[in-house]
Amino acid sequence: MNHEQDKLAAVAWARQLLDTPNAIILDFETTGIKDAEIVQIGIINMAGEVLLNTLVKPSKPIEPGAFKVHGISDAAVKDAPDFKDLYVHLSVALAGQHVVAYNVDFEKRVLSGVCQRRNFPEPRVQVWHCAMKNYARFYGQRHNTRRGYVWQSLSNACAQQNVLVKNAHDAIGDCLLTLAVIRKMASV
Repeated sequence: MNHEQDKLAAVAWARQLLDTPNAIILDFETTGIKDAEIVQIGIINMAGEVLLNTLVKPSKPIEPGAFKVHGISDAAVKDAPDFKDLYVHLSVALAGQHVVAYNVDFEKRVLSGVCQRRNFPEPRVQVWHCAMKNYARFYGQRHNTRRGYVWQSLSNACAQQNVLVKNAHDAIGDCLLTLAVIRKMASV
């Protein structure tokens, strides 16, 4: 593992992504971790323009731990559209796109689970990209017990790159923070 080579690869990834016309950044806020339902969807393009920003009425209550993180209550989503009402719009927004997320494995797992529970096909994304894993290669903190780099939280990545953290744990806020970190990586 050569950190300089890995960092250069992460920089190249960020630069290429910023130049990809069909790249978008996605973030979900959820009811929790296990069998999570979506309570907020945020999508922006690489210019930072909001493409989708909506609360979502989940099929189950928001867990207290999740509420502590994002501050979205059951009362806040009681009149929001259900996932089934947003599914077509979300599928169209994701179709054929390069979709970036900070911790893409979590976002994909949530989306897959929600689609499976409702018997909907998963949206046809062209490529999924993980900003967290690429940032770990860029930052280069080696893991003590396993091979590879330590994954940094989005807030830590922002602090490390002098990005002002605003609206953390809001779907659009996290999309914009992810974009800011990608821009910092590309500017090296």
